Amino acid sequence: MVLKSEAVGTVKKATKAKIAVFGAGVDTSATETKGTVLINGASQVEYYAKTEEVKIEELIKAVASTGASVIVSGGTIGEMALRFCE
Repeated sequence: MVLKSEAVGTVKKATKAKIAVFGAGVDTSATETKGTVLINGASQVEYYAKTEEVKIEELIKAVASTGASVIVSGGTIGEMALRFCE
């Protein structure tokens, strides 16, 4: 195994860690096609942001529930995902 970059985040060392490996990045999923979304108010923006946050939190909690304490990703780790990891 080859890791091309340093660890992201404040934790740089773990002993006797279980490792979760993702082939892709750990972040909110992007849409596959371009489109337009009409948002009619601030409450809709807040709702959209909150649902993304809940999905990322559920993903990180699911990984943690397996006993894994280290995530190795083949892509980027989103800022929100990193916040829940730490």
